[in-house]
Amino acid sequence: MGTAARPPGPRRQPARRRPAAALRAEREEAARFRRSLTLVGLSVVAPGCAQFIAGHRKTGKIALWTAAGLAAVTLLVLWLVPLEDLATLAVRPWLLTTFKILAFGAAACWVGLLVDAWRLGHPPGLNQKHRLIMVGSTLALAAMVATPFVVAARYATAAHDAVVAMFPSGEVAAASDGRLNILLLGADAGDGRVGVRPDSINLVSVDVRTGEPAVISLPRNLEKARFPDGTPADEQFPDGFSGEGERSDYMLNATWTYGEEHPDMFPGPSGPGPTAVKQAVEGTLGLPVHYYVAVDLDGFRDIINAIGGITIRVEEELPIGEKGRVLEPGLQELDGYHALWYARSREGSSDYARMARQRCVLGALLKEAKPGTLLANFLDLAEASKTMITTDIPREDLTNLVDLGLKAKDQEMTALQFVPPLIAPADPDFDLIAAETQAFLDGAVETGDGNGSGGSGSAGDGAAGDGAAGDGNSASSPDGSGDGDATGEGADVDAGSGGEEGSGSDASEPVGVSSVCSYE
Repeated sequence: MGTAARPPGPRRQPARRRPAAALRAEREEAARFRRSLTLVGLSVVAPGCAQFIAGHRKTGKIALWTAAGLAAVTLLVLWLVPLEDLATLAVRPWLLTTFKILAFGAAACWVGLLVDAWRLGHPPGLNQKHRLIMVGSTLALAAMVATPFVVAARYATAAHDAVVAMFPSGEVAAASDGRLNILLLGADAGDGRVGVRPDSINLVSVDVRTGEPAVISLPRNLEKARFPDGTPADEQFPDGFSGEGERSDYMLNATWTYGEEHPDMFPGPSGPGPTAVKQAVEGTLGLPVHYYVAVDLDGFRDIINAIGGITIRVEEELPIGEKGRVLEPGLQELDGYHALWYARSREGSSDYARMARQRCVLGALLKEAKPGTLLANFLDLAEASKTMITTDIPREDLTNLVDLGLKAKDQEMTALQFVPPLIAPADPDFDLIAAETQAFLDGAVETGDGNGSGGSGSAGDGAAGDGAAGDGNSASSPDGSGDGDATGEGADVDAGSGGEEGSGSDASEPVGVSSVCSYE
């Protein structure tokens, strides 16, 4: 039998050759696309390089040399100048404005060079796909190079606005006996209070040579505060700040409100309220008060949140917030809400315990204020500061104060707390207060070996112990405290303020920092 023949399959068509002209056009298109990408990419790495390659040599040289010069100066500054020292530049409004203009100018020039590099790549000669790729790439690269400059300009704007909003222009105060004294007030104008009543009153005295800080705390319920000789307030109250009416209206923390109500008695650029408190502290301690800083305690939480919280080791259980909620003993990471409650809580504690906790929070805040942390949270910090801080520190002195603050950050902070039994807030011995203050700043007050922090080496018998050599209750120590409780005799204390009641029998007990907390 024969085999059936297979039908012939379809004939293969020979491959159609593309015209040489089309191939040449494709290669030219690919070359133009690569050239366009190269020019734009070079403008990111070396601004001006694209113009130089494309034949615009003069423009390219100017751009290249300018970019190289700016990069060299920036690297040199970052290499030679410590990050901490750069902080002094951030408090000069004119420099911040100049920097902002330069940042926007640099961003505009760099983006302009990128767009020009895109133009030099002859985008009309590209096909639609490549044109879209080039447009997208150029826009993305332009955003990439401009973003750092825009962010830097935004930081400069925030710093400028904060400096201008918080710090007035005025006369620089000269240090006294080598020390600069700044009154730090925790201002509270909450519900149920008439006017502003400082919740905490601390004088921070800094040695201008070494930066060593010393904190002197006065109780807000101190009565019969003195005013400097020759002032209208001294003539009005020759025997101290007192008068008819409620006792709370003539405590130390009521001087702000009194000043606001009697502005003619307290002239000056600081305002009548702050001037009244400054004069009362100055007359009471016998020290000049150069500046004041008042911090709104309700806004204090924003500052804590802006730096990412603080770390405090709590020694005792502390009621906070709603009934039944407590802050447990131990190492605690506190956000602004809990730090504010920690500093202000009255339940189950005395005014003096709160004073100690507030100093502890200040110490923790100072420790957390590292340059990297401040920079990372700078925008939030600047915005919060504008609304919660009032001061009479002039802008002209900010550079010196920033430098002084950086010195103080590395020093050990000592503290003197005027509480019973060292003084009786209802009837204080002002000669003793002035003498103890001067001895403390001169370094003559020794750290006691006993418990508590209410007295000094030369004061106190009773439960605090006694001893002219400081075996009893010491008012000063590196952390502002001893390590336990103490009570004194003869302390007629009204622990309340502004009509508030104290917390019970412990209202007259001095409390040191280490007995309530320590910061990590």
